[in-house]
Amino acid sequence: MKSCIDPAGAEKFALAFKALGHPMRLQLVTGLLSRECNVKRMTECLGVAQATVSQQLAVLRAAGVVKHERKGNQVCYRVAKPWLRQLVRLVARAQQED
Repeated sequence: MKSCIDPAGAEKFALAFKALGHPMRLQLVTGLLSRECNVKRMTECLGVAQATVSQQLAVLRAAGVVKHERKGNQVCYRVAKPWLRQLVRLVARAQQED
């Protein structure tokens, strides 16, 4: 069998899929589809501790799923790649069909 994804690409996608495999991380990413957001806002929306959100964002950053940018004294996050936006939208749509 010949794969249509080279080994380096497979590694990159597997890392992103692994990061998205946690319910809270998936919620964070779906929330970031509409707009960038800071940690304080995410904690308010999800009703969890700031440390929990920060820990999950660190995993998403390490996997290249989200990017961050400092704006004054805040750090704002957004989804890193267009294909990730498409993937997460597909997952959200699948949930609505279930």
